[in-house]
Amino acid sequence: MTVQLIILGTRRPNSDDDYAAYAAVAGPLMAAAGGTFTGRFGHIADLAGESGPQQVGIMEFANEEAVRTAFDSPEYQAVIPQRDKAFEKLNIILAASPPAAS
Repeated sequence: MTVQLIILGTRRPNSDDDYAAYAAVAGPLMAAAGGTFTGRFGHIADLAGESGPQQVGIMEFANEEAVRTAFDSPEYQAVIPQRDKAFEKLNIILAASPPAAS
């Protein structure tokens, strides 16, 4: 069953170097795990609720195992410090569509 990785992030000011270091590793790792971006969006306005993220990304993977393998890899674990420096707020959500009704 395909799954979606939903990335909701707000970057810290002056974090370009940390973001670049993180993206240089995380992007290729996700692609090697079969992830493809199905959408990349920037924040326009908050219409209700608290302030939303500046960036939204949606990636599709073949299955949950592919995502977990990429996130659990030593390469990804090594760039978590740069990720944490780059983002003021970050939520990474693994989601799947509900099965079709029979």
